[in-house]
Amino acid sequence: MDKIFEEYEDKLPKKLLHDIEKEAELQNLPKKSLELVLKKVLEKYENSKISPGEAIGIITAESFGEPSTQMCCSYDEKIIIKSDNKIKIKKIGEFVDKKLELTKRKAEAKGYEFCGDKDTLVLALDKDEKLKWKKVSKLNRVKAPEKLIKIKTKSGRTITATDFHSFVTRKNNKIVSIAGKYLKIGDRIPSMKYLPEHCITKLKTKDYIDFPSKNSFRVTREYRPTKFIPEEFNLDWSFGWFIGAYLAEGCANNHYIAISNLNDNYINNAKKFIENLGLDYIEDLHHRGFAPSRDLKVNSSLLSRFIINLCGKGSSNKKVPEFAYSAKEEFVSGLLRGYFDGDGNFTVNRRMIRASSNSKELLDGISLLLTRFNIFAFKSKDHKQDYLIIPYKYAPIFLNKIGSDIQYKKKSLEELTRLAIRNTLIDYKDLTDMISGFDNILIDISRKLGLPTRYVNSATKRRKIGRTALLRHMARFAEVAKEKNIDISKEFNILNTMYNSDVIWDEIESINYVSYGHKYVYDLTVPDLHTFTTFDGIITHNTLNTFHFAGVAEMNVTLGLPRLVEILDGRKAISTPTMEIYLKEDYKKEVDKVRKIASQIKETMLSEIASEFTINLIKSSVEVKLNKDRMKDLSITPLYLEKTVSEALKGINVKLKEDIVVIKPKTESTDIKELYKLKEKAKSVHIKGISGITQVLPVKIGGEFIILCAGSNIKEALQIKEVDETRIKSNDIFEVLEVFGIEAARQTIINEALKVIENQGLDIDIRHVMFMADVMTTTGKIKGITRSGITSEKESVLARASFETPLTHLINASLVGEVDELNSVVENVMLNQAVPLGTGLPGLLAKMLARVEKEDKKNK
Repeated sequence: MDKIFEEYEDKLPKKLLHDIEKEAELQNLPKKSLELVLKKVLEKYENSKISPGEAIGIITAESFGEPSTQMCCSYDEKIIIKSDNKIKIKKIGEFVDKKLELTKRKAEAKGYEFCGDKDTLVLALDKDEKLKWKKVSKLNRVKAPEKLIKIKTKSGRTITATDFHSFVTRKNNKIVSIAGKYLKIGDRIPSMKYLPEHCITKLKTKDYIDFPSKNSFRVTREYRPTKFIPEEFNLDWSFGWFIGAYLAEGCANNHYIAISNLNDNYINNAKKFIENLGLDYIEDLHHRGFAPSRDLKVNSSLLSRFIINLCGKGSSNKKVPEFAYSAKEEFVSGLLRGYFDGDGNFTVNRRMIRASSNSKELLDGISLLLTRFNIFAFKSKDHKQDYLIIPYKYAPIFLNKIGSDIQYKKKSLEELTRLAIRNTLIDYKDLTDMISGFDNILIDISRKLGLPTRYVNSATKRRKIGRTALLRHMARFAEVAKEKNIDISKEFNILNTMYNSDVIWDEIESINYVSYGHKYVYDLTVPDLHTFTTFDGIITHNTLNTFHFAGVAEMNVTLGLPRLVEILDGRKAISTPTMEIYLKEDYKKEVDKVRKIASQIKETMLSEIASEFTINLIKSSVEVKLNKDRMKDLSITPLYLEKTVSEALKGINVKLKEDIVVIKPKTESTDIKELYKLKEKAKSVHIKGISGITQVLPVKIGGEFIILCAGSNIKEALQIKEVDETRIKSNDIFEVLEVFGIEAARQTIINEALKVIENQGLDIDIRHVMFMADVMTTTGKIKGITRSGITSEKESVLARASFETPLTHLINASLVGEVDELNSVVENVMLNQAVPLGTGLPGLLAKMLARVEKEDKKNK
């Protein structure tokens, strides 16, 4: 029996194993039955886990898996999956519906329908910011709300999901989850930059077209036989090029396929491919359009039907064939060259590579193929066409991996490459490939190396840095560290993770609520990494467990040794101030009331109720498009909004026109830089709520709801009539001192220190903590256990010197002739003599009494 339990010691909690062992003895379970029970318990335990630090909020407190959580994507949201070792693009709704219909083991719980899945892989983002293929464990759907949230990023990518769907962002050099409801314009979410894939080498023709004979690819007509095509196509460069050429310059019907281009090299590539197939072609020079043209026409019904089934036909319906995403790099390189040599533009003066198409699906596919080579493209659209734009910093990769056969395009590509290489080392600025959430690491490294911090101050204050600028800083850090022989390997590993990540941290450009007409919304469960990737390239957080609430933004709290140091040092500025708000009797048990109070407490900035910020250069103004649904939820009226923004932006004209706030400087000749600064300033205008409260999380504890707050502001919280002022708590000791006095601050020190110690599983006598709290607050002020705090007040020079900076204390005492009376513990221990406590005290008193008696006799 003991050996069976040994196998599970590292997998299950000790208490759980103890309970199972006890129950097994009572039931007299045989060995096989016990093994089955342990296996089942382990499975349930793993499925019930949540992400570290992930909040389980009010919805879970009411009931697990309540439909209102709805952490799901829309039916039409396409996702990237891998099945049978092939990448496939599926609508999430269509995919989940089909699986649920086919499975015999689907289940339902409080509105959710779900089933297991062992065959599907998705692209997930790990803690090192690398994309990996991970297995999906569950698929689920739930009834949809009336409206979903639609997020658009600066790179032109979009995703539509419920506002409680978890997204991911970068914070404190870690990837953390955040609900869509709490995202705002300017936040950054990850978009895929690299697709790790290279598995398929051949393509079977019969998988895409039917043949009348099993053993022959020859189709006969009454008047003429049709030439055969291979049973298998090697996924080589030549086949890839022909597919790319068809997507860019091709047309087809059931009888023939044609490639149109005037360039000799382009047409010669097509001829070589056709000749290798053993097919004939006709070359036709004509002027049927507005300019000369040349068509290479292949009369092969088999080839044309094959290509149509792979790629579609008509400029608006073409698409990248699905197998291409799984093909080896040689094929992908050929496809991209054929496409960009046909439809691409290499523009030196505008410093970009660009392609356009009538088919958005085609450009989405080309964008995904580019990520095979770590090339990230931006998407845009006008009233006529969709565009794909590649920044010139990717020109060296494009030239090396894809290239061009058209002389003038190749020349432009080479010039773009020279510019990119030169400017990367000098002053290339990434406008959208910016990395955020790196805290003070650049300043910390600069100080460690003795470098001036002015070079990294700007990036640190703006909380973003371009990838290329980061590379320049890394090169400088590495050089100086080598010269001075200073170890910065730990910090440098963090910078390497940032620079070599498989994602672009894509800035959110707009957030809108959109109507949704489908019955269900959908989600996947991906254990361990908890993310999956959409076809548009956005990486999103998934539902880890069907029965838990993953929609609330993560509430980060400093724990462990860093928090204990904060408390005992008596620091005024703490890393993560938090507050616990208890409610009065009439409000603490009603869910709707608690939610309403929580929404009124959270600090609301203008950026959180806006769907878009734009600069109108013609009118020299900043225009803010408002999110009316969000304003309604927060009970913000247009009149109140206009007044609040006007008061915050003094000297600026603010007018509300329908659902747009127009912010205009009084001086008409404002340049673009001033307008940009005004736009950034407007985003941070405080509209409503308590200052400093960035997040609120209602939770149910002991039969009542309390509101956990990220940030602390006791004074303003006490002004809310629903708040129970006798039980409000904050982890900010100095704020407690200011509002409630020194006794409350002393108790907060005790509570906070014990909380940290108990969370680490340590057992310590409370009297030790109480003694520390007494020492820190005995003067009526909070003094930390530091050389500038309680240690500085010690009478003994040696005691002060034993704590920190001994030379400073000894020199200063010598300069003023300070005497150490050796009245305390530390200094006597240092001198190896009896401490004036306990048995060491009477002898000292006797000497003192003898001295007194001697003095008295002299006086007489």
